Amino acid sequence: MKNLEDFINILKDNEYILLKSKDDLTLEHNKNTPLFKMTGFSGTAGEAIIDKNGNITLFVDPRYHIQADNETKDKNINVKKLNMETSLTDALKEILEPGSTLYMPAKSTRFSTLENFKKTLKGTKIKTYDTEDEMLETSCIEPVNLKICGIPYNKKIEQLKKTIKNKNIFISNLEDVSYLLNLRCYTTENTSVIKAKILILEEKTYIFTNHSIPELKEIKILPLKQLDETLSSTNEEILFDKNTITINDYNLIKSPAALKKNPIAKMASIKNKCEIEHFKDSFKKLDKALYTFRDKIKPGLSEFELKEIFEDELIKNGAKCTSFKTILAVSENSSSIHYSSYDKQKIIKDGDILLIDCGGYYEGGYATDITRVFLCGEKPNNDKIKEIYTTILRAQLNVYFNDFTDTKSMDDCARKILKTYEKQGFLFPHSLGHGVGIPVHQAPPTLTPNPKYNSKLQNNMVFTIEPGLYKEGEFGIRLENTVYYDKKNNKKISLSKFPYEEKLINKEMLTKKELKWLNEWQTSAGQNNEVLEDD
Repeated sequence: MKNLEDFINILKDNEYILLKSKDDLTLEHNKNTPLFKMTGFSGTAGEAIIDKNGNITLFVDPRYHIQADNETKDKNINVKKLNMETSLTDALKEILEPGSTLYMPAKSTRFSTLENFKKTLKGTKIKTYDTEDEMLETSCIEPVNLKICGIPYNKKIEQLKKTIKNKNIFISNLEDVSYLLNLRCYTTENTSVIKAKILILEEKTYIFTNHSIPELKEIKILPLKQLDETLSSTNEEILFDKNTITINDYNLIKSPAALKKNPIAKMASIKNKCEIEHFKDSFKKLDKALYTFRDKIKPGLSEFELKEIFEDELIKNGAKCTSFKTILAVSENSSSIHYSSYDKQKIIKDGDILLIDCGGYYEGGYATDITRVFLCGEKPNNDKIKEIYTTILRAQLNVYFNDFTDTKSMDDCARKILKTYEKQGFLFPHSLGHGVGIPVHQAPPTLTPNPKYNSKLQNNMVFTIEPGLYKEGEFGIRLENTVYYDKKNNKKISLSKFPYEEKLINKEMLTKKELKWLNEWQTSAGQNNEVLEDD
């Protein structure tokens, strides 16, 4: 099938197509995906189904409720808003009648998703389709300096082979490939990964890519079009990660053997000394860009102009590109968690708040991530803002300074503080944090109320802490720091040293301990700013 429209035209009654927010190499942030083309929804997570008449139901989690409404307005699209306890399959059960057929895109759907759908949608026939054209990019890539990545690619591959006891393995996750090979590419927006896949056999390692990459010792580089033939002609058992492999690639393996856990994810989540030092240097540059940006906030500027000012400062201070699409929202727009419309008509005024969630990729291609809320002027135009800001700050301080060693305890701590405002319509509908590496969202760890994802912190794990409260139509506040865990001293160390907005803090709401923590943070941030000014 050449295109999706042709496929829709031959659908029958009770047949549906699943539309994904990712392309055939499972990259996010791509406006060429079927989901965006059909719905206009630009969020980096979401799915939709479409029937033969073109009726579309879009499924989004709480981070995207407001955004989905705004981007699908007047498009006759049914937006199904999931909560944190409702899965996509739960929502599909309410829509798909018994005997329905659901077609899934084979090149952009993970094998684990297919397994889950077959297990939970028992009255539905699950089939696959293939309408995507293979992406044929030939962009040049950049090797990461050993002083940044710390371990050469051949040592990483040796470590992996030792972990899997020298068995064969197929690696299709782009972050895993980029990490193992110490290679990066910055031509696609908001990512540093290379578009390549790896097959490691007992005697030979293959890279399949259309990039121009330097010669790598003992590795054979082949074009992507040879992947199908090579995989399907290999008779030996091949390990794979069912949470990252696509249905299409899985079907090419003659003797597939699923890994219980992805060993590369664990390797990448625990940073070495060189990587930690690079993170510190990268966040200094991000802090410097934020200081300059903060000083340029003034009444009369539009959201779009403010976004342009920040991203210009980001590049001036050493970033190669943004590490994700900048979230910048003024006043009531900040209640949309992933707002990124940059309205040219939305002008910031004296008393307005500005939420910015931002980051960049620097020389090493590791993501940076921070969220701050700034006040334009001296006094907020809504008396509730200081109260909510201070409450978020309390959650941030308590999670950061207390000696938690597991992820769920941190999330529980924040939710206990924030839950008070639920009856007032201020909600905390997302996880407290996520791991950070080459992708801005890297697991492990995941800081969430779901006990399924609870895990012990490991030395040099890098992750975010980002409590928030949002009330639709009014405003939202989120404060995010990226930190790493120092196991020896059992404490979290922030990579960013950026201060909190003093004009938005009601210190009467803070306990003596919280005041002490705040003063410690603000003093450290001030000292850091002096160092940055001297650089």
